[in-house]
Amino acid sequence: MIRGKKIDLVAVSMNYLPNYHKWINDPDVVDMLGHFDLPISLEQERKWVEKHLSGNESEKIFTILTKNGKPIGNIGLADINYTNRATTLGIMIGEKNYWNRGYGADAISTLLEFAFDTMGLHRIELRVNGNNERAIACYKKCGFKIEGKRRKHGYYHGEYINEIWMGILREEWDKMEKKESKKG
Repeated sequence: MIRGKKIDLVAVSMNYLPNYHKWINDPDVVDMLGHFDLPISLEQERKWVEKHLSGNESEKIFTILTKNGKPIGNIGLADINYTNRATTLGIMIGEKNYWNRGYGADAISTLLEFAFDTMGLHRIELRVNGNNERAIACYKKCGFKIEGKRRKHGYYHGEYINEIWMGILREEWDKMEKKESKKG
């Protein structure tokens, strides 16, 4: 278990399969994630869990739990490159009543600390739909910087949208952590 301030990160588990299945089939939840062909069957979701239980070294996926043990989403690192010490972050808060309450930011910060301090990674990047202002603000709050965009990369609700590329480096994270420790 990896402990945050508001959340804990635990391994993906078959125990949470009903939650995962509900979240991935909720159009509001996956709306900004892109490229999902709904609906996803329970069997497809079971195979996704089994894949992550097999110990793939290029991915680390976690379930986000509130401090009272309620599963509210998933977060993970994909395409981990141990040579370059780089990876891609992804997050989904599946329980909508936990949106805009700091749980996503805490999950991201908790995972960044694990990735930089425990795994020894140097760079973490992500991609986000350009019109997902809530997510972009959250990523900036966590220290990510906009590095570029792919113009009209996706088709969303009848129009083409940009894809924003963001990243954070180990030294940027360290500076943020020093500022936070001075405040606290």
